[in-house]
Amino acid sequence: MCRFNEILFAVSVLCISNSWTKEMTEIEALGARPTHCTYEYAFDMYGANCAGLRLGKIPRLKGGIEILDFSDNKLQELHADTLSGYTGIRFLYLVDNHIYLIDEDAFSAFTYLETLDLSNNVIFELPNSILQLPSLRKLYLKGNPILHKSLNALTIVRPIKAPLELLDISDCKIKQLPNWGSLPQLRFYNISHNPLTSLSTDHFAPMCNLERLDLTESTNDMQLCSMKSAVMWFQAKKIFFQLEDYSKLNTNEFNHCPADDIAIHNVTYHRCKAEYLQVQSIKTSRRTWLTIGGGLAGFLIGFILLLWLMHRHNVAQTKTKAEKMKQATPANDPDKNATAILLNNVS
Repeated sequence: MCRFNEILFAVSVLCISNSWTKEMTEIEALGARPTHCTYEYAFDMYGANCAGLRLGKIPRLKGGIEILDFSDNKLQELHADTLSGYTGIRFLYLVDNHIYLIDEDAFSAFTYLETLDLSNNVIFELPNSILQLPSLRKLYLKGNPILHKSLNALTIVRPIKAPLELLDISDCKIKQLPNWGSLPQLRFYNISHNPLTSLSTDHFAPMCNLERLDLTESTNDMQLCSMKSAVMWFQAKKIFFQLEDYSKLNTNEFNHCPADDIAIHNVTYHRCKAEYLQVQSIKTSRRTWLTIGGGLAGFLIGFILLLWLMHRHNVAQTKTKAEKMKQATPANDPDKNATAILLNNVS
């Protein structure tokens, strides 16, 4: 009996030990890094989340995705075939990778791409094709410190066709802002944390719908008087510009700085406005025609359906009358010809 109790106790200890080990394993698993991409719906769009997997290349993903988060991985190069099977993507996040090379045609097939985030990489050269994407509204290039070499030498194909509303080139070590040309739909421009040497009104005049400009930590190496014309332009066009210190704009030195006549830049500004209104007019006309076309298509479908229902109703009524007449005629009726004529008249 004593021996039995010892065995029972040993078995109990073993069971408790196994359950405790299992519990610890499950707890560790909860805190473990995911090992594969997950899929979910966000804002009625199908998305793939591959963030933080430390992958060196894009894995094979499910088709039909419109959102791809591939942040915090080890991707280094983007070629035409890197994402060729997922050209329907609308939101692409490639933050915190090791990207240094982007082929000119890497995104050429992404006609639906609305947001592209390439922040915190080491991009050597920015392809012009990115600036020509027909649906691109938000472009993030923050924290690419090598990018300043390519932006200074970049021959930008103008006009830029991408309908950019947000452009972020903060913390890219840029000293001179690139000549983007006309950006009539741009509303937020982030050029903060760059060692800018000057601010030219010419640069901002083609941004006729600009609402907010972030200049934080970008004017420290700039002569105070070189800012005067641009600041007057921002104030005249009611553009909110963010500085880390506004007090220097209230000094006697700044107040006595000479300034260019900002009216000379209004020609560029109004040309930009006219271009913007033309684009909006085309969009409005397109929506109007789509609405009219949709309404006409709906009317025609409804009319055809109504005719089909009426036809079915008439056929059913005709068959019912014919069956009633057939039942009303005796089987041994010698005058079958009269019945046939009557049926023909009914149909």
